[in-house]
Amino acid sequence: MEKVIEKLTRESEPLISSVSRDEFITASEKAFDCVFDGISKFYPWKMPSKLPSKFKIGVIVGSSGSGKSTLLKNFGLEEQPIWDPTKSIISHFESPDDGINRLGSVGFNTIPSWYKPYSVLSNGEKFRADLARKVKSGAVIDEYTSVVDRTVAKAASIALSRYIKTNDIENVVISTCHHDIVEWLEPDWVLNTDTGELLHGFFLSDHKSLSKYIEQTMIAGECLKTITI
Repeated sequence: MEKVIEKLTRESEPLISSVSRDEFITASEKAFDCVFDGISKFYPWKMPSKLPSKFKIGVIVGSSGSGKSTLLKNFGLEEQPIWDPTKSIISHFESPDDGINRLGSVGFNTIPSWYKPYSVLSNGEKFRADLARKVKSGAVIDEYTSVVDRTVAKAASIALSRYIKTNDIENVVISTCHHDIVEWLEPDWVLNTDTGELLHGFFLSDHKSLSKYIEQTMIAGECLKTITI
């Protein structure tokens, strides 16, 4: 059962955005029987006071528009890797071993795609290539797994969690609208922006390690098969 560490509260001052009213807004007001004065207000969640200072993985999860990205900014800015169009994906890492380990750590196991330039990759491959270069201590990752199918998302989460927890990497914060991958990331804490709660991390109910669970249920093979085809 999920254990609530802290209930979140809203900021007293809203974030405000404004636009000029025009005939498009007027027409949509008539079509949907609504009124808009040109000003939008959003009261973001305050940062919880009981977040640990050191952790491996933290997850912010919630629906679109619930304040995930606003909370994520408190942990830093997301790095946007720069890709040289004349070089292969694998050529962008510190060493060949570093590239092999990092690409594998995010479930990017389609080896022929490692030799392509970034511009010709699929959206899912670009997501995983970017992720491989972003992962480090203090990394913040927004819109996690939004452009990959759910089987690949879970496989990538298993691999990423294992890589972070077996290397000297900490304080990685991930934002996602997908609840299904939370248990596979095995985070230390979860901020749910739909319910306004800070929760203890999600783990398998029997507390077995993911690697043992995968071996017993054969999930790993099926996930990797899906990725490499």
